[in-house]
Amino acid sequence: MKYSALTWVKATIDESLKQTRQALEQFVEYPSDTSPLQQCAVWLHEIQGALSVLELQTAALLVQNVELTIKSLLAGKIENNESTYDVLMRALIQLPNYLDHLAIVQRDIPLALLPLLNDLRSKRKQAALAANTLFTPDLSVTIPKQKTVNLPNENLKKYMQQMRLAYQKGLATLIKNPKQPQEGLKFIYTVMQRLQQATGQAPVSKVWWVTEGIVEALLQKGLALNKTLLNLLKQLDTLINQAAQHGNAALRLFPPKALLNNLLYFAAQARSKGKQITAVKTIFQLNDYFPPESALAAARLEFEGPDIELMKVVVALIKDDFARVKETLDIFNRADNPSVTELSPLITLLRDMANTLGLLGLTIQRKSMLEQAALILDMSEGRKPANLSTLLKTANALLKINAAVDILAVQGVHARQRLQQSPNTDFSETPQFGIVLSVVVDEAKTELAQVIQPLVTFIDSGTQDDSLLEVPGRLKQVEGFLAIASHIRAANLLARCNKYIEKVFIKEATVPALPLLKALADVLIGIELYLDTLAGNPMDADDILNVTEKRLSALSKS
Repeated sequence: MKYSALTWVKATIDESLKQTRQALEQFVEYPSDTSPLQQCAVWLHEIQGALSVLELQTAALLVQNVELTIKSLLAGKIENNESTYDVLMRALIQLPNYLDHLAIVQRDIPLALLPLLNDLRSKRKQAALAANTLFTPDLSVTIPKQKTVNLPNENLKKYMQQMRLAYQKGLATLIKNPKQPQEGLKFIYTVMQRLQQATGQAPVSKVWWVTEGIVEALLQKGLALNKTLLNLLKQLDTLINQAAQHGNAALRLFPPKALLNNLLYFAAQARSKGKQITAVKTIFQLNDYFPPESALAAARLEFEGPDIELMKVVVALIKDDFARVKETLDIFNRADNPSVTELSPLITLLRDMANTLGLLGLTIQRKSMLEQAALILDMSEGRKPANLSTLLKTANALLKINAAVDILAVQGVHARQRLQQSPNTDFSETPQFGIVLSVVVDEAKTELAQVIQPLVTFIDSGTQDDSLLEVPGRLKQVEGFLAIASHIRAANLLARCNKYIEKVFIKEATVPALPLLKALADVLIGIELYLDTLAGNPMDADDILNVTEKRLSALSKS
């Protein structure tokens, strides 16, 4: 929820961070004027407040350290030199990317920021932070439902007293024999399971559930027993005693955050793969806090990489190339006698675009782009036919690559992994899908509108003209859009309608009977209504196609 809430204020935070960077640059250029630096501190304080409200602790901590470093610089407590500017600017560049990561991926990886945090602290001669400082798991997550035995209040008190005695026995055994802990651990493990049955979904059940995972890891030697962990286990006695003393009333209390947080810290350290400890790590997403070094290195590169604002500039350039490719294919497709040599300029252009995609990290899309360049080379040299079917395959592949680029423009480097895992990016996945689709639907409806008048003119006069001869080409444009957008049924229905128009109106030059004219009008209206559904009209698309197909069958019988 907190990551979703971040998207509500992120635009404002991004703008404040941008102004903060600009103010820092202004101070670096004119160090005698400290007013820009003072404004930086004000903006950063406001940002930290917003992030704290959202409970994004690591992000808030980073902003706080940037603010404190700037205040120390203003107070003359740290050197006013290039090294100080460098660490401050690195922080202000990485912060937007880190917030993008939280908003898009919706999973934190705080240890990736630890070196930067300690660089800022080092400037102020503060002690370096340990890894556990950044361990702030979400304690509000819901654990799996337990099999619960609902006990009346007095019965619960008695049962919890029994469980407390059993727990104390297991703990005492563990303390007496720390080098041979198996017997005491097995006792505690059983008590944790029974406590869960008694307390069900009460807040305190999270403690029993997490502790069960820790004890499992200790039994499987995936975790070492030490004094700190032993002290945490001792604190559980207090919670059991609360339930023994107050019954059901105690179950409405939340366990101490520090206790649950510390238990989860040990759970995150466990190396064993048991069922319970694996479930604990998964539910609380603990692997994000202690990922392998390779994952941390990848995350740091992501945070240091180009931000979304810069990515949009690069994407805008490659989108211009996409427009040139589309224009060339459109001209070729509309030409009466197209020459395949007209496609030759696309080969170099597509190869250059493929190289740009590689630089953007879209390796699979780069491969697909090179395949399209090779296909067009084959068409231009006559090895493959340059027919509508082949061109549609190329256009479909380019549309998917274009969709990936659109996503990259909105999500930046954070989208790379998903785009490589799912190379066949569907058109509907693009963030601009609604806007783009609306424009394309309008173009398709315009083509349909320009089909009607030539047909009406022929029906009235019985004379063919150039506009009537253009009708099949216009309908093929609409058919092509429907096919590329994966609306195959609608495309097939329109193709059948187009064949009827070519046969009757153009080849045979005859005016159909009135019932057939009404059926043809219904089919064209049906396709137009279907296009409206793609643009968001709430009509039932399947019903429209069913009626259209029924009316089309009347034409087929003629």
